[in-house]
Amino acid sequence: MRLAKMVLVGAMFCALGFWNTGRADGDRARPTTLFIVRHAEKVGESSDAPLSDVGRERAQTLAWMLREVSFDAVYSTDFARTRDTVAATAKANQKKLSFYSPRPGLLKKKIEAQHGGQTLLISGHSNTVPALLAELGTPIKEEVLPGYDALFVVTLNPAHGATMLKLHYPEHR
Repeated sequence: MRLAKMVLVGAMFCALGFWNTGRADGDRARPTTLFIVRHAEKVGESSDAPLSDVGRERAQTLAWMLREVSFDAVYSTDFARTRDTVAATAKANQKKLSFYSPRPGLLKKKIEAQHGGQTLLISGHSNTVPALLAELGTPIKEEVLPGYDALFVVTLNPAHGATMLKLHYPEHR
C-alpha cells in the first residue's frame, strides 16, 4: 500500500514538473504553484534548533520526492531548521535560498509581485504555514500543524482562484 501511494505521489509530481516546463518567466496568465512545508523535526526547543537525525532524513526524502519539479525560487525563514529542510532541494535546482519574514501578508505580496506563473518551494513553521495557507485563500482546520509530514501544493490560478492539495511524506525513503 505504501509503495502504491509513493508511486501515485511520484506520478503527480512528474505531471506537475512537465506542466511547469516551457513557460515564459513572469507569465502572469499561468498559474503559480507553491509547495509549502513545515520544517522537519528539530533537536531541542532552542529558538534556532537544528534538524534532528530524523529531520535530516525527512529533508532528504523531500528532496527526493521533488526531484522532478523545477523550482524558480526556494523560500525559508531564517532559522536553521527551515533552511535545512529545503536546502537539498534548492541545491538540486541550483537556487540560492531566499529568506522571508513570516509576518502576515509579506510573503503573499512578494509572491504576487515577483513570482506570477512560477513554481516555488516554501519552508515555514507549525503556526506560519496555516497562516500563509489562509492568506493564499486555501485555509486548513489546524491553526498549528501537529506533525512534520504535511506537504501542501497550492495553485494560484488568475482565472479560477486558489486550490490546494494536502499530501504527506515520510521521514525516510
